Amino acid sequence: MSDPISIAASDCVFQQQGQHLNPTGLSRGPWSPDAQHGGAPAALIAALAEEALAGEGYQLVRLTLELVRPVPVAPLESTIKVGGGRTVRRVSVCLQHQGRPVAEGLAVLVLANGIDTGQATDEAPLPAPGDCQEPVTIPGMSREESFHYTAMESRVARGRTDRPGPAAAWLRLTVPLIEDRTTTATARAVAAADFGNGLSWVLPLDRYLFANTDLTVYLQRPPVSEWVGLDSQTWIEPSGIGLTRSVLHDEQGPIGVAQQNLLVRERRP
Repeated sequence: MSDPISIAASDCVFQQQGQHLNPTGLSRGPWSPDAQHGGAPAALIAALAEEALAGEGYQLVRLTLELVRPVPVAPLESTIKVGGGRTVRRVSVCLQHQGRPVAEGLAVLVLANGIDTGQATDEAPLPAPGDCQEPVTIPGMSREESFHYTAMESRVARGRTDRPGPAAAWLRLTVPLIEDRTTTATARAVAAADFGNGLSWVLPLDRYLFANTDLTVYLQRPPVSEWVGLDSQTWIEPSGIGLTRSVLHDEQGPIGVAQQNLLVRERRP
């Protein structure tokens, strides 16, 4: 089978060719040139789940992603199962490579029903993207064609991403997720949600791996603009297990939350 990087133009994250979803170099993550960034398959699974119920008025409110193994930069197939229900539907999506599952997602979608709550959030807003200029800089992360560096534009909104500790940033997907398809607002939010452990890092990248094994995103509403903000904090225990929590924003305020479980390991010399 052909290497997708040699056949796929790098002006999108995925190309669909028949039954295959072929990732480009813009899907790559920071841990291996052969593995995707978690945000790429997460956004793809969100898009496929939404597509399964397109036009029926359902809104994705939760996505739980299990990264079964590193998702390769190689052709993927998808299996989609849609559950029954009138107001709440569940869509299961499994991404496979050569018949082996690499990522599984369960999306919960709710039939929207407008109400007037009159409530306002007390969550502190982030500075607007237009007032933020500094790009996210993480020591030890290479500046090359990748999901985190090339496919996403970033602007630091709070804290410092070149130092350990809590941080917030705005992120914007600059290319289509799937070639020749409009990227939904929900898919953009999920794509950004996987960046929390990179923004709010605790241990240096050149000495430690802190990849997430999963991602859970709750959305009270999809973002109304291209920019998605993450306000993130990470905790890591001596056991080598960590957790990142992020509040998601758009330019009108909070839109949801995300959590990542982290597997932390020292790099081998």
